Amino acid sequence: MEYFITGRNGFIGKHICQFVKNIGGDIVDEITEGCAVIHLAAYGNHYFQQDPEKIIKANIIDLGGLIQAALKLNVTKFYNTSTSSVTLPTQTMYSASKLFGETLINSLKDERFVNVRPYSVYGPGEAAHRFIPTVIRHLKSGETMQLDMHPQHDFIHVEDFTKALFDGFAEIGTGYKYSNIEIVKMLEQISGKTLNYEIVKGLRNYDNFDWICKRGVPHRYIYEGLKQTYEYYKNA
Repeated sequence: MEYFITGRNGFIGKHICQFVKNIGGDIVDEITEGCAVIHLAAYGNHYFQQDPEKIIKANIIDLGGLIQAALKLNVTKFYNTSTSSVTLPTQTMYSASKLFGETLINSLKDERFVNVRPYSVYGPGEAAHRFIPTVIRHLKSGETMQLDMHPQHDFIHVEDFTKALFDGFAEIGTGYKYSNIEIVKMLEQISGKTLNYEIVKGLRNYDNFDWICKRGVPHRYIYEGLKQTYEYYKNA
């Protein structure tokens, strides 16, 4: 099977590419007749990506172009990677654009075209500014970190996310949620270090305490995933 993967140089993309190679798939540089498309590329999911024009282009216009090409070349499968942020009660421009993309995919009424909603994907290779790598970095350095203790997230390991995508799950999370301070405590135990932190509130005012997958996918225990992730960043 040939796979056309957008965003393949990103955190999730690199793991997807490795999985595809492990199952004997070929990764192609453009959409080809009968291939499978995995659309991961997006703009707006990092705090520094705030340009409205780029959000619209990447998440709506580029998606539309991919859909047109996929229909013309009769692809076998089209995975549109969305975001669990579309469930938030207060939408950001990023999440609203991804929700539009989901609606566009659903409007095709074609079973080959599916939406995939990941929850908080973590693991080796995640961007350094994300929460878990940031905690690990501060544990290593001993520097003080600003910490909003209470937001809760459904953390899914990137390898578990990848397998769940190929197993056909549309909403990918564990069905469990952990607060920031619970993650900190586990990483402290793993590292044998104590995090120096300053308590702040509302670092992300759009966080939702009900941000959780309704039907969890098969996954590893979060402590084991955090341990693997800590070892990766400890030696980075």
